[in-house]
Amino acid sequence: MKKNVIQSEKQSLSPMPIRADMAVIWDSVVSDIKNTLHSTGYAHTIFTTTQRSSLFSQDILFQLNLNDKKSLLTLKRATKDAVVMSVPGPVNILKSVLEHNIDYIDEPYKVFDYGVSFVDEDNDLTTPPKQLHVFKAECIGDAMPVRDAELILTTYRMLGQLGMKNLIVSINELGGKESRKKYYDDLALKAQPRYAKLCQSLEYNPIRLYHELSHQESDMNLRLPHIVDYLSQDESQHFKSVLEFLETLDIPYDLDSGLAGSLGFNEGVYFEIKSQDYPEHVLVRGGRHNELFALLGGESDSGSVGVEIYVDEIVSIVHELKLKIVSEAKLPDVFVASIGPEGQKSALKILSLIQNHGLGVKESFGLKSLKQQLLKAKKSDAEITLIVGRKEAVDGTVILRDKESENQEVIPIEKLLSIISQKLNKP
Repeated sequence: MKKNVIQSEKQSLSPMPIRADMAVIWDSVVSDIKNTLHSTGYAHTIFTTTQRSSLFSQDILFQLNLNDKKSLLTLKRATKDAVVMSVPGPVNILKSVLEHNIDYIDEPYKVFDYGVSFVDEDNDLTTPPKQLHVFKAECIGDAMPVRDAELILTTYRMLGQLGMKNLIVSINELGGKESRKKYYDDLALKAQPRYAKLCQSLEYNPIRLYHELSHQESDMNLRLPHIVDYLSQDESQHFKSVLEFLETLDIPYDLDSGLAGSLGFNEGVYFEIKSQDYPEHVLVRGGRHNELFALLGGESDSGSVGVEIYVDEIVSIVHELKLKIVSEAKLPDVFVASIGPEGQKSALKILSLIQNHGLGVKESFGLKSLKQQLLKAKKSDAEITLIVGRKEAVDGTVILRDKESENQEVIPIEKLLSIISQKLNKP
């Protein structure tokens, strides 16, 4: 009888072994990441690790940054559909939400999973991906740019709390399928005929093509166009809004036109977070999955955005720096409600303040109605609810509502932490 065979160049890879001297650090890092995600409203769920091979159409492969199925780890069976093992990107999360009819329309659904995954760490087509321990977090049902910024803020602050220094966010806008097609056509036209073979091999990833071409000849780089010049008006505005949020939060970022997506990321805003002291380690990757979610059966305008957090990379730095990790579960002490774009910007700054102070905080960016947000605040059991709209954003204030007394008071943001600490009896 013919044995099942795993058809992939990745089959020789294995996760990094956890040495005895790193076990305590590893457990603490994993626990801290879980607590951070929990405290910002992400629920922990365990998803299947496999999907049928027939699911992976050429369009879905494109959204996963793959040219064909050869790069998938596939278990072939004689009489049945082949099974893809360790599915890349958020496919398993998105499929599970759709198959179980989980509501993401009325309110965005925030969820995460933790396991072993293949990671295209260097975006190099000639080398196989690594197999790493990865947290995958996804916010489904929210197409607003504030959600991209919220995920960047959450993971950026999380890394800082773990002891990472000199963090920077590299960011680019990869555009949608139509934008990338126009961009590719112009790149290929400029590179022909000398680099025709390279252009053909990277038709599915024009930004990767830009990266490769810019390193072929130094004098050619000046004449190569950038993806931002080919974005639609909506894509351009979304990207601009995300950058404005980062500036509001004082999060340092590097606008990198050559930053291509990675395995599982190939559309819209894409970012990577590194420590400039350890530039070889990508600690977090994140980006949009709007088109992928729609292809899998989700509502076309719902939106989805996610991150991957690389435990192996974080632990290696924590271990080298001999950092002490103290992990403590953070329940939602504070709930932040916001009204309008000005209120969202101010709310993000407040989230950052509260997270840095070590308190659990939840938000409701996906709900436009203040009434809905306050109902969610009540269900969250948060001791304090903060409300900020345009007037509060302009005045530099916030409305604080106490759970027990239900009294409201307007306070200056600079006094917010001390007042919250007094009310919660926390230092």
